[in-house]
Amino acid sequence: MTESSVFVQKIRDIVQRHQKLPTRLLQILREVQDSLTWLSAEAITTVAEELGISPDKVRNVAEFYSFLYTEPRGSYDILISDNITDRMLGNRELLHYLADRLGVAINGTRADGRVSVGATSCTGMCDQGPAALVNGYALTRLTKPRLDRIVELVNAKTPLEQWPGEFFEVVSNIRRADILLGR
Repeated sequence: MTESSVFVQKIRDIVQRHQKLPTRLLQILREVQDSLTWLSAEAITTVAEELGISPDKVRNVAEFYSFLYTEPRGSYDILISDNITDRMLGNRELLHYLADRLGVAINGTRADGRVSVGATSCTGMCDQGPAALVNGYALTRLTKPRLDRIVELVNAKTPLEQWPGEFFEVVSNIRRADILLGR
Protein backbone atom coordinates (compact mmCIF):
# COMPACT_ATOMS: atom_id res chain seq x y z
CA MET A 1 0.00 0.00 0.00
CA THR A 2 1.36 3.43 -0.91
CA GLU A 3 1.51 6.32 1.54
CA SER A 4 -1.25 8.08 -0.41
CA SER A 5 -3.56 5.05 -0.29
CA VAL A 6 -2.97 4.66 3.47
CA PHE A 7 -3.81 8.35 3.86
CA VAL A 8 -7.02 7.96 1.82
CA GLN A 9 -7.99 4.83 3.76
CA LYS A 10 -7.61 6.68 7.09
CA ILE A 11 -10.00 9.35 5.83
CA ARG A 12 -12.47 6.75 4.53
CA ASP A 13 -12.44 5.00 7.92
CA ILE A 14 -13.12 8.28 9.72
CA VAL A 15 -15.98 9.20 7.37
CA GLN A 16 -17.45 5.71 7.70
CA ARG A 17 -17.45 5.97 11.53
CA HIS A 18 -19.72 8.98 11.03
CA GLN A 19 -22.04 7.00 8.70
CA LYS A 20 -21.01 9.24 5.76
CA LEU A 21 -23.31 11.96 7.10
CA PRO A 22 -22.53 15.44 5.69
CA THR A 23 -24.06 16.89 8.87
CA ARG A 24 -21.01 15.46 10.72
CA LEU A 25 -18.55 17.39 8.53
CA LEU A 26 -17.01 19.40 11.36
CA GLN A 27 -16.44 16.33 13.54
CA ILE A 28 -14.99 14.47 10.55
CA LEU A 29 -12.58 17.31 9.80
CA ARG A 30 -11.45 17.38 13.45
CA GLU A 31 -10.70 13.66 13.36
CA VAL A 32 -8.92 13.86 10.01
CA GLN A 33 -6.78 16.71 11.31
CA ASP A 34 -6.01 14.80 14.53
CA SER A 35 -4.88 11.86 12.42
CA LEU A 36 -2.93 13.78 9.76
CA THR A 37 -2.03 17.02 11.68
CA TRP A 38 -3.56 19.34 9.06
CA LEU A 39 -6.12 19.39 6.23
CA SER A 40 -4.31 19.24 2.90
CA ALA A 41 -6.05 19.84 -0.43
CA GLU A 42 -6.00 16.06 -0.95
CA ALA A 43 -7.64 15.47 2.44
CA ILE A 44 -10.34 18.05 1.69
CA THR A 45 -11.04 16.49 -1.72
CA THR A 46 -11.17 12.97 -0.25
CA VAL A 47 -13.60 14.03 2.50
CA ALA A 48 -15.80 15.76 -0.10
CA GLU A 49 -15.84 12.68 -2.34
CA GLU A 50 -16.65 10.36 0.55
CA LEU A 51 -19.52 12.60 1.73
CA GLY A 52 -20.82 13.39 -1.75
CA ILE A 53 -20.49 17.15 -1.28
CA SER A 54 -18.41 19.78 -3.05
CA PRO A 55 -14.76 20.30 -2.11
CA ASP A 56 -15.56 24.04 -1.86
CA LYS A 57 -18.04 23.37 0.95
CA VAL A 58 -15.47 21.29 2.84
CA ARG A 59 -12.73 23.91 2.26
CA ASN A 60 -15.03 26.73 3.43
CA VAL A 61 -15.75 24.92 6.70
CA ALA A 62 -12.05 24.13 7.17
CA GLU A 63 -11.09 27.77 6.60
CA PHE A 64 -13.88 29.17 8.79
CA TYR A 65 -12.85 27.49 12.05
CA SER A 66 -9.62 28.75 13.60
CA PHE A 67 -8.84 25.34 15.11
CA LEU A 68 -8.74 23.69 11.69
CA TYR A 69 -5.57 24.12 9.67
CA THR A 70 -5.25 24.14 5.89
CA GLU A 71 -1.50 24.76 6.15
CA PRO A 72 1.00 22.44 7.84
CA ARG A 73 1.55 23.00 11.56
CA GLY A 74 4.62 22.14 13.57
CA SER A 75 5.11 18.92 15.49
CA TYR A 76 4.67 21.12 18.57
CA ASP A 77 1.64 23.36 18.03
CA ILE A 78 1.71 26.04 20.75
CA LEU A 79 -1.26 28.38 21.15
CA ILE A 80 -1.16 31.10 23.82
CA SER A 81 -4.54 32.10 25.23
CA ASP A 82 -5.58 35.58 24.18
CA ASN A 83 -8.60 36.40 26.34
CA ILE A 84 -8.92 39.50 28.52
CA THR A 85 -7.69 37.88 31.74
CA ASP A 86 -4.61 36.45 30.03
CA ARG A 87 -3.92 39.86 28.51
CA MET A 88 -4.08 41.41 31.97
CA LEU A 89 -1.49 38.83 33.05
CA GLY A 90 0.93 39.71 30.22
CA ASN A 91 0.19 37.06 27.60
CA ARG A 92 1.13 39.30 24.65
CA GLU A 93 4.63 39.83 25.98
CA LEU A 94 4.97 36.09 26.61
CA LEU A 95 3.70 35.26 23.11
CA HIS A 96 6.33 37.52 21.50
CA TYR A 97 9.01 36.23 23.87
CA LEU A 98 8.24 32.60 23.01
CA ALA A 99 8.12 33.22 19.27
CA ASP A 100 11.45 35.09 19.39
CA ARG A 101 13.12 32.36 21.46
CA LEU A 102 11.89 29.65 19.09
CA GLY A 103 12.75 31.61 15.95
CA VAL A 104 9.26 31.47 14.51
CA ALA A 105 6.80 34.13 13.38
CA ILE A 106 3.59 34.44 15.37
CA ASN A 107 0.91 32.42 13.55
CA GLY A 108 3.66 30.69 11.63
CA THR A 109 5.59 27.45 11.53
CA ARG A 110 9.35 27.31 11.89
CA ALA A 111 11.25 26.37 8.71
CA ASP A 112 12.23 22.97 10.12
CA GLY A 113 8.55 22.14 10.76
CA ARG A 114 9.18 21.43 14.41
CA VAL A 115 7.05 24.16 16.01
CA SER A 116 4.17 26.53 15.33
CA VAL A 117 3.27 29.42 17.62
CA GLY A 118 0.04 31.40 17.64
CA ALA A 119 -2.81 32.70 19.75
CA THR A 120 -6.18 31.20 20.54
CA SER A 121 -9.22 32.97 21.94
CA CYS A 122 -9.50 30.85 25.07
CA THR A 123 -8.09 27.72 26.70
CA GLY A 124 -10.63 27.58 29.53
CA MET A 125 -7.80 28.24 31.99
CA CYS A 126 -8.15 31.99 32.56
CA ASP A 127 -8.12 31.45 36.33
CA GLN A 128 -4.66 29.89 35.98
CA GLY A 129 -3.21 32.11 33.28
CA PRO A 130 -1.44 33.04 31.34
CA ALA A 131 -2.22 29.71 29.75
CA ALA A 132 -1.50 27.90 26.50
CA LEU A 133 -2.27 24.74 24.60
CA VAL A 134 0.51 22.50 23.30
CA ASN A 135 -0.88 19.97 20.85
CA GLY A 136 -4.23 20.44 22.59
CA TYR A 137 -2.94 19.96 26.16
CA ALA A 138 -3.35 22.85 28.59
CA LEU A 139 -0.31 24.49 30.17
CA THR A 140 -1.00 26.91 33.00
CA ARG A 141 0.74 29.71 34.89
CA LEU A 142 3.20 30.59 32.12
CA THR A 143 6.27 32.64 32.98
CA LYS A 144 9.43 33.49 31.06
CA PRO A 145 11.45 30.83 32.94
CA ARG A 146 8.77 28.24 32.14
CA LEU A 147 8.81 29.32 28.49
CA ASP A 148 12.61 29.02 28.47
CA ARG A 149 12.23 25.41 29.59
CA ILE A 150 9.56 24.80 26.91
CA VAL A 151 11.97 26.15 24.28
CA GLU A 152 14.64 23.71 25.50
CA LEU A 153 12.19 20.80 25.35
CA VAL A 154 10.99 21.70 21.85
CA ASN A 155 14.52 22.17 20.53
CA ALA A 156 15.54 18.81 22.05
CA LYS A 157 12.49 17.14 20.40
CA THR A 158 11.34 15.91 23.80
CA PRO A 159 7.98 14.09 23.53
CA LEU A 160 5.16 15.77 25.48
CA GLU A 161 4.85 12.69 27.68
CA GLN A 162 8.33 13.48 29.02
CA TRP A 163 7.67 17.15 29.78
CA PRO A 164 7.46 18.08 33.49
CA GLY A 165 4.08 17.13 34.89
CA GLU A 166 3.70 20.45 36.70
CA PHE A 167 3.51 22.20 33.30
CA PHE A 168 0.17 20.46 32.73
CA GLU A 169 -1.17 20.80 36.28
CA VAL A 170 -4.70 22.14 36.35
CA VAL A 171 -6.11 23.08 39.74
CA SER A 172 -9.84 23.00 40.37
CA ASN A 173 -10.73 26.45 41.60
CA ILE A 174 -14.40 25.66 42.13
CA ARG A 175 -15.07 26.68 45.70
CA ARG A 176 -18.83 26.61 46.02
CA ALA A 177 -21.03 23.56 45.83
CA ASP A 178 -24.65 23.96 44.87
CA ILE A 179 -27.34 22.12 42.97
CA LEU A 180 -25.29 22.11 39.74
CA LEU A 181 -21.89 21.33 41.25
CA GLY A 182 -22.94 18.87 43.95
CA ARG A 183 -23.59 19.44 47.59
